[in-house]
Amino acid sequence: MTLSLASEVANVADYLPASPAAASPAGPPAAAVAPVAAEVAGDDTRSVLEYVERRGFHFAPWQVASYITAIRTKPFVILAGVSGTGKSALPRLVAEATGAIATTVPVRPDWNDSSELLGYKSLTGDFEPGHLLRFAREAKANPDMQYFFLLDEMNIARPEYYFAEVLSRIEETGVLLDPAGATPLKPEAGAEWGSIAMPANLAVVGSVNMDETTFGFSRKVLDRAFVIEFSEVDLSLIGQGELAARPRAWHSDAWRRESATLFHHPRSTEPSVIRVVETLSELNAVLKLAQLHFGYRVRDEVAMFVLAAERSPDQFESAEGGQIDPLDLAISMKVLPRIQGSGVVISNLLRQLAEWAQPSDGAGSAFPVCAQRIDLMQRRLVETGFTNYWT
Repeated sequence: MTLSLASEVANVADYLPASPAAASPAGPPAAAVAPVAAEVAGDDTRSVLEYVERRGFHFAPWQVASYITAIRTKPFVILAGVSGTGKSALPRLVAEATGAIATTVPVRPDWNDSSELLGYKSLTGDFEPGHLLRFAREAKANPDMQYFFLLDEMNIARPEYYFAEVLSRIEETGVLLDPAGATPLKPEAGAEWGSIAMPANLAVVGSVNMDETTFGFSRKVLDRAFVIEFSEVDLSLIGQGELAARPRAWHSDAWRRESATLFHHPRSTEPSVIRVVETLSELNAVLKLAQLHFGYRVRDEVAMFVLAAERSPDQFESAEGGQIDPLDLAISMKVLPRIQGSGVVISNLLRQLAEWAQPSDGAGSAFPVCAQRIDLMQRRLVETGFTNYWT
């Protein structure tokens, strides 16, 4: 048999997989919102909620208020819960309502490094920027607009593998207030892309389903995010899905955090902060018995969430109209997800936390949101021998 050789050298571009840029010629698909002249709006959370409802989606006021407040506290939020409850829709709808730009990138199970997000060098020697790096450059070029980068099904791969570098950049003290000295996302990317850092007007939002097909989150990830859970649904609510006029567009400054740390926060001595510190100190003493206590990062972010919530206090209410304490929500979002395991230690811890959240003698402040979740975790531990925060 005679072998015939090709007369020309093959072009590697003909058989390599498409780069993120090739897969999305104009970058990741942005939300269908044309950039508009944005103003520094006062708090308009109620108008956002009304817009979402007119679009045929139903969320309790506290869920929308918590999402907006969490972004204003830290630009990394995880939306967790039952599939089909609107976790992926909420960030897009809020972006539409406020004139922001949002893009959704679905995570794939084979993501084991940051190449899809930040980019990689191809076999031709050219740098192929990833989805997040491209979006960050667009956000940097439009500082008056707010940008949301949505990672759909974030835990279908291990976040610690593909998201670690981004987490490190988000955690740089002061970067999201003054990005001038920020470490670039991909410094080895060359002249064109190597200087792009996380701009102050960009937030990352992940949606997750917690079931047997997905991975759990490490404390490293949980400590660096706000976790908002969507588990309660009212199937009787349908809505009309009517066309809705958008509220006034928000300038990116309406989303920006007041401070990177509690120490530098202009309102760090207010009574609400003193209450936060006293409550967290009491809670940490209980958690320390199981080596699950937290540090200054969690304290700062809970306190800054409570301070940011003061911009829209009337929106922290249930679907039935009952008021919800932002501190109660913040502890549920930032502290309780750390607790998981089995055995006597976890059982005793949950018992003490239940007494802390809902004192049987009526003394002290009750935290009904935490109490409800702790009760669920206790029942799960009894029924299955293992428990965690997730539904």
